[in-house]
Amino acid sequence: MGMKKCVVVASGEATREILAEALKAKEFEAVLLPSLAELHHTLETTRVSGILLELKSAIVAHERDKVAARPILGLYPSARFRCAGNQILIAGETLDGFVERCQRFQPRPIRRSERKERYIAVYLATDETFNDAEKSVTVNVSDKGLFVYSVREWAVGSRVWLRALRDEVVVCGIVCSNRPWGNNVNLPGIGLQIESGESSAIWKDEIVPNSNGGHSRMGTDTL
Repeated sequence: MGMKKCVVVASGEATREILAEALKAKEFEAVLLPSLAELHHTLETTRVSGILLELKSAIVAHERDKVAARPILGLYPSARFRCAGNQILIAGETLDGFVERCQRFQPRPIRRSERKERYIAVYLATDETFNDAEKSVTVNVSDKGLFVYSVREWAVGSRVWLRALRDEVVVCGIVCSNRPWGNNVNLPGIGLQIESGESSAIWKDEIVPNSNGGHSRMGTDTL
């Protein structure tokens, strides 16, 4: 099967090489990118288990690339880092901790279906009875998956159920990524791959221009 892969985004070649050597020592292959602009295209064809983004590269990236990368970073174990000499400093954790998260993640490419920001009120539960459901909200969605805010602990590979507050449509999904509460880096929650249900009915709402020149969301409930 070979070594698992981790994307490293860093503007400097020396920084990329430092990360490549560090990951190789932990039996990970580094996919080296000089900018965020190449992230989406790379992940369409490459199965990876995590993403490391250099703080400097994140800051200087074009706003368009930052917006496009935001939902992608939520799909994989991800972290921001900087190098002090040959020392790798990762925000909120150690390199060993990050690698451990990546080892538990099933390598996969990004979904080719477009993922968009959608804030939709849902109930999130461990079974179809919803007896102990958590009030939650989607962060982004696509035809086949979504990221849902949650502060609970969820095991990758477990099955969960969601019910939309607006129309009570129920879908079942598999947890494919988990970001725990308290990581102080990213919004906590779970990435889900939709397994069954009328999923398209939940996020068919569109963002439309309002009279003030801004945007409003039609038909979307809030908690």
